[in-house]
Amino acid sequence: MSFFGDFMKLFDKTIEGVIKYINESVFAEKYSKNKNGFLQNIDPRVKLIVIISFVIITVFMKNIETILIMYLLSLVMAYLSKIPLLHYIKRVWLFIPIFTGIIALPILFTTPGAPIYILLNHPYITITDAGVNYAIVFTMRVATAVSYAILLTIVTPWNDIIKSLNKLGMPDIVVTIMTIAYRYIFLLMNILLESMYSRKSRTCKKLGMKESWIEAGKNMGALFIKTHQMGEDVYYAMCSRGYLNEAKSYSTYKINVKDILFLIIMLSIGLSFYFIDNGYF
Repeated sequence: MSFFGDFMKLFDKTIEGVIKYINESVFAEKYSKNKNGFLQNIDPRVKLIVIISFVIITVFMKNIETILIMYLLSLVMAYLSKIPLLHYIKRVWLFIPIFTGIIALPILFTTPGAPIYILLNHPYITITDAGVNYAIVFTMRVATAVSYAILLTIVTPWNDIIKSLNKLGMPDIVVTIMTIAYRYIFLLMNILLESMYSRKSRTCKKLGMKESWIEAGKNMGALFIKTHQMGEDVYYAMCSRGYLNEAKSYSTYKINVKDILFLIIMLSIGLSFYFIDNGYF
């Protein structure tokens, strides 16, 4: 087997990734329709305002203590919304250490502060206490913001999120693009799976690195061509049915007292932690 793996392993990994994505989407849909959950019974527009506000507040926080409190608050809301905490935490921390670690790595060496560990004397390269502290704060800040974003997608159906964005002023063309993209991404995933299974069933021997990449390139090209053709067909079908670049929603939302109380309480909590973090209290 070559350094990059054989052709069959490449297909197996791709199929595994596609199936995993579909399963996670089904998971999100399942819990967003749970009427016994706390956040599921809140108006989508109110949830959107609260979650976006919490993300913005978290981004501007500087102290690890207040960031941790904000993160724990997301776990509490997930628990009250009947979401399995283990799966919810894994969806955040499975990728956060990888991406934020790459970004935060230079901070360990470039931030002035007391040296913790000296890597090299010539040139002088050391890990500082301020660098470690900033890297931890940065990682937790990103994890907390992502936690709230994931929480919103789990407790709210995607269509409700898009319609809420439209109600809050997002342009119709952007709403249309996002709606169509979400609806047809699963169809494209099925097309990709069928293509991968078809190619795999016709492969009789192990392929080398060069042949594997050639076959993978062919599949990617075929998928892009089919995607472009499908997009054209969908657009012409919409135009033939009277589409005029205007998104129309037939769902009606009604904000009640519970939603208003939730909005006021959550925004008060978020702003209070922000002021505490910045030393106003």
